[in-house]
Amino acid sequence: MELRREHLECIKEENSEEEDEKQWERSRIVFDHFYEYLKGKVKEKTAERRTDMVIFFVMKYLFVYEDRVESITEVSGDTIRKYLGNWYIRKFLDPRISEIKEILRALLDFFTFLEKEGFVSEADVEDIGEVCRDVPWFEMRLRTYFTAWGDEFSEWIQEYNYDW
Repeated sequence: MELRREHLECIKEENSEEEDEKQWERSRIVFDHFYEYLKGKVKEKTAERRTDMVIFFVMKYLFVYEDRVESITEVSGDTIRKYLGNWYIRKFLDPRISEIKEILRALLDFFTFLEKEGFVSEADVEDIGEVCRDVPWFEMRLRTYFTAWGDEFSEWIQEYNYDW
């Protein structure tokens, strides 16, 4: 099946199991095509893991917490900073920089794939790539989450907050 722009769109109107299933049916082709693209570049296990990371980002974060996003093509570097520099750190019991690095690699691969397919621009991938290569920033965010107190912690939450 041919990958089309509509497969990248968020059609969810609410966060329900039924809506999740509809979204999955619409978006699955994107992930299948991405997986096939990766298989030509990396080991199958790596392709599976990176695809799973992208699926999680899109289905559990992007189409749930980014209310104003109507398509995967609207993701920017700031979206990734909110996801991995705030949401991921706050939601996971044991956030690790090693996993953040893997997710950053998967996301960069994904948006490179979308560029090759003609869905995002080179400038979009440059913006996302710049963020994905800024590992020291993500290391700092992870470290300071566990060391900030009082007003510092409130400021940490507000920077790249996904709740507003």
